[in-house]
Amino acid sequence: MKSIKNMFNTFGFFKEYYINNKFIGTIKCEKDRDIFGFFGKKYELLNNDLKLSNNRIIKKGIKVETMLFNFCGKIK
Repeated sequence: MKSIKNMFNTFGFFKEYYINNKFIGTIKCEKDRDIFGFFGKKYELLNNDLKLSNNRIIKKGIKVETMLFNFCGKIK
């Protein structure tokens, strides 16, 4: 039996942004870590303003929590 990890083609990645455990929004991005989801979360201090896909803006200097997920599509 194939593992679930190898059953789907990956179309890309998106990163979720949280401030004080509150979901703020997402952006499309490149893979920047090996562990996805909750167990791969990282804290980042923003160097520049960031515009999210829902048109919200996070100002530079804010500490955010991020989680990376992959877009899955067709079954191989």
